Amino acid sequence: MGMAGKLEAVRTYRGRLAAASWVGFDLDDTLHEFRSASSTASKTVFVTISGRHGIPTTQLQDQYTVILRELTSHAFSDGRTSHDYRRERFVALLEAFSVPVESEFIQDLLALYESSLKASLRLKTGAANLLQKLISLGKKIVVVTEGPQDAQEWTIANLSIAPYIDYLVTTNKFGATKTTGLFSLVLKHLNIDSNEIVFIGDNLKRDIEPATEEGILCIYLAENEGSWTGDGPFWVKELAEIETLLETRGRVER
Repeated sequence: MGMAGKLEAVRTYRGRLAAASWVGFDLDDTLHEFRSASSTASKTVFVTISGRHGIPTTQLQDQYTVILRELTSHAFSDGRTSHDYRRERFVALLEAFSVPVESEFIQDLLALYESSLKASLRLKTGAANLLQKLISLGKKIVVVTEGPQDAQEWTIANLSIAPYIDYLVTTNKFGATKTTGLFSLVLKHLNIDSNEIVFIGDNLKRDIEPATEEGILCIYLAENEGSWTGDGPFWVKELAEIETLLETRGRVER
């Protein structure tokens, strides 16, 4: 796509953003640095287990990666709480190394993980400004995320962005994943057409592609990709770039 085509695409996205009544966001690694925070929290757990049972942290981390892959394939759509999921993973981790599972130790690991996660939470650069800008333009904001309802409510509260969010959609609450119809359910629940919302996410397979299949215009947060060529979904490398697409309008009271 040439420069003229890219400029036309920018005009299209600017127009759709201006017209949209809703803007949707993925949560983890779109609005906040989830991978970094969860990695830090997990490492505190590994260090604690290692100190008590002498298992190298590298082995614990490798096994935990396998456990995550096996136990999160349903994308948290079966209705359990975050503590249920974490307890299941920690028990599986200990059992993988033939370590006796002690209820009190598991509770200690759960508390340690949550306290470390809370201390590590960080908004993405530009997230707060973008949310404030959207609010000033009268947009409604929906977060569509794969995760336990309680954990995502906790995350939004601890990131101090709850006042900006009009509705939180989780796979846990709706009983569907992003790749098995969640975006369709979102449109029905909000009682809107696909052209009334623009969605922003960081994962092509689980955010951009399924939302696009429902006719939703998407913006791909591609922090680690090259520059946008003009093909496929509109790419930005940081959330601040989306502000440049927003037309200046008068402030609208909510």
